[in-house]
Amino acid sequence: MKIKFVYYLIVISCTLGSELKVLTYNIHALSPILAGDDPHGRVPKILSKSSGNNIIFFQENWIFSEQYFNEYLPDHQIFTSKSSKFIWPLSNGSGLTLALSDSITILETNDISYSSCSGWLSKDNDCLATKGFQHVRIKITGDVIDLYNTHLDAGDSDSDIKSRALQIKELENYAMQESRDLPIIIAGDLNIDFNSDELHVVHAFCDGLDLKIADWSNNPKDALPEKLDYILYRGSGDADILLRGCNIDAVLKGLSDHPPIKATFN
Repeated sequence: MKIKFVYYLIVISCTLGSELKVLTYNIHALSPILAGDDPHGRVPKILSKSSGNNIIFFQENWIFSEQYFNEYLPDHQIFTSKSSKFIWPLSNGSGLTLALSDSITILETNDISYSSCSGWLSKDNDCLATKGFQHVRIKITGDVIDLYNTHLDAGDSDSDIKSRALQIKELENYAMQESRDLPIIIAGDLNIDFNSDELHVVHAFCDGLDLKIADWSNNPKDALPEKLDYILYRGSGDADILLRGCNIDAVLKGLSDHPPIKATFN
């Protein structure tokens, strides 16, 4: 009987695997003049309240350093984007920051800028920023996973739409080459409304990399006029990634102009 009990425990443990809590949040951390509010008052709350997540994808961190994030997330490893087409102080990279639990082993980090943009003094001025993506390879309980944090161009003009299509294709080509046969989690602000005709671009991207969308839009209490933030994932080989749930994080909701999207994986 004791042997059977131990056997069932092993089976249950292998079935459940490791729980992984993932958060993606566009924190709107610009200069107070541009943000129109007080990022220095909001962002510490965001960081403190997000500390229970294993992997946190932040976008629009234009003004805070790795050291600042470490003050509020002391149990996480912080990586802020450095790649920029401008020199300091005109730019703080692509505004991307990844926070990973100390228990996660970092194998490799990369910081890539997109080669296209739309609008310098028009069309949401995205060329004045350095949009791109972070690629971090990690190991969790012996399994290697590739993480991608990204933020695509904003705006509704034909030029903006074309730029987003070029950027996401650039990300697809990179991931297809660098993450072949590996599990992937991609998160960020794609600036493509989940309810728009442009969603076909995301579907094509998912088809190309065999990704699934962690859909947080099914919950009526999470209904929003726009859904621009995504968590995409795939398993591979022996390292399967199973989605247990995805929704807006109620604890962090309202601390930015974007919703905090949280997913739990096995």
